[in-house]
Amino acid sequence: MKTALISFRDIRLNYDSEAEESLVWAFNAGGIHIDDITVLSVKDDLGFSKRFAELEPIYDNIVILCSNETTFDVKGFIAKKLGVGLKENVNARKFIEEYNEKTGGTGGSEYALLPEGSTVIPNFSGIFQGFLAEGDYTVTLLPNEPAAFGAMCVNYILPYFEKKYKIRYDRITLKLFGVKKGELEPVLREAQKIAKNKIGYNTEYRYGDVRLNLVYDNNTPKMLADDAVRHIVSTFRERIYAEEDFSLEKCLFDLLSMHRKKISFAESFTGGRLAAALITVPGASEVLNEGVTAYSNRAKVRRLNVKEETLKEFGAVSSQTAFQMAAGLLEDPETDIAVSTTGLAGPKSDDSKKPVGLAYIAVGGRSGIHVHKMNFSGNREEITETAKNTALLYAIAYIREGGL
Repeated sequence: MKTALISFRDIRLNYDSEAEESLVWAFNAGGIHIDDITVLSVKDDLGFSKRFAELEPIYDNIVILCSNETTFDVKGFIAKKLGVGLKENVNARKFIEEYNEKTGGTGGSEYALLPEGSTVIPNFSGIFQGFLAEGDYTVTLLPNEPAAFGAMCVNYILPYFEKKYKIRYDRITLKLFGVKKGELEPVLREAQKIAKNKIGYNTEYRYGDVRLNLVYDNNTPKMLADDAVRHIVSTFRERIYAEEDFSLEKCLFDLLSMHRKKISFAESFTGGRLAAALITVPGASEVLNEGVTAYSNRAKVRRLNVKEETLKEFGAVSSQTAFQMAAGLLEDPETDIAVSTTGLAGPKSDDSKKPVGLAYIAVGGRSGIHVHKMNFSGNREEITETAKNTALLYAIAYIREGGL
């Protein structure tokens, strides 16, 4: 089974490979390898036609990531290739109407037009519906929206291919934190040897957060797969925070819900990202008390009761300030767990001359607050996002280790 990907981009914008990388990850997670990737301009109809013709005789599956900015009729092109017309798909219209009803939107009827005989792939995150169409090869069209096509792959595309090719894949996802590629890759290669090369893997590294997916088909002896997984888990046991595809914020939410506790955040250089991350989880209002972005020293003093003497003697980026920021949150009886962040994200240091990347993360409750000193590297965005993820991890560890 050979699979090719065609993706469209707007040449007026800086190219970001996130969409292609996310789709490759989603397909790899299901045991389907993307063998060829082509990226074209949203205006390049001739380039698309030429490349499609080159792929037709070689590939069993052609996957297309179609952008809203694409200026020509990709669906009409596919329909013509398959020898059919475009027709309104009843199910696609239903999904569009449900999305509009949920969001208060209107329109989008053009996204219900699909090649006749194709199977709609529901997009519950937007009006652009995907589809699968069969001819001498399978054509899959998806919206160029990474937040949407992950679920579309897992729930519809991968099961479709498993049924078509009469093979079932077992998948194990591990979430790790703070494991670098140079540490993980040798262990994964050893795991493959243990499994006699019958297990595949793919990894995604994002600001300290690592998603590892292990895939093996139903012909692989379970003992081999179990031994390979056991090798990985035993090596990184202390740095695995989930054995499912859960985000840090989802893990934190689940722990807070289970213990019926509420958390508050006091953020300086992370600028509200901790609270924003937790709020993405449905039901966050049950576990989040407040998020305070105290960026200035004045805000730290007035809102969090950080002592002026502390700021003068130790500075805003210090363990003492981080401690007092967290302690200020705990003055509210509705807060059970407090997390604070203060640091230097760059690109330059401040008057303190402390190094860019220096950060302090305080986590605790009324029984005690612990301050973690960190030295992050990278650009401003990398430092800030890694610090946010690290703070979420420390909050998870605090609860799991009995801090409550």
